[in-house]
Amino acid sequence: MKRLIFIKYLLMSLLCTCLSSCLTAGLDDDLPVYTEAEVTAFNFEYRWAIQEGISEKMQVKTLTTKTLINNEEGLIECTITVPKASGTFTDEVRNQVSLSNIVGYATISTAASIAPIGSAPVLGKVGDFSQSDLAYEVTAADNKNKKQWRLVITGLTK
Repeated sequence: MKRLIFIKYLLMSLLCTCLSSCLTAGLDDDLPVYTEAEVTAFNFEYRWAIQEGISEKMQVKTLTTKTLINNEEGLIECTITVPKASGTFTDEVRNQVSLSNIVGYATISTAASIAPIGSAPVLGKVGDFSQSDLAYEVTAADNKNKKQWRLVITGLTK
């Protein structure tokens, strides 16, 4: 009986080894190389926590953002409007929203990356967008093409 089990495992191991493959060449020929370093959208949200029993639950409210993108100048202009209070986004929470405690996020070119320049806040984390010198660098997937973008917040309306 033990010998039969051993033979089954041995055969399964050999079968798995024979049927698996590892592609080690030719990948560069088939995959596209993305060279774009563009920003196509920029948005903001406000995050806060509410108490649920003994733990806190993260809440997120997307802020209405009117975005103008000038590709030639590398300029992103955003006007942000805080939505009206509703549900867990109470007037008390709404009044706490400011440019110094919101989260920014961008839609960028396929497979590109984005990084803050200088003291600009990291995207995807709570940051201070009240600064006047907000700039980001988008690096294309080819890691050669880079473009600097200046972010200007033209207003926050409550």
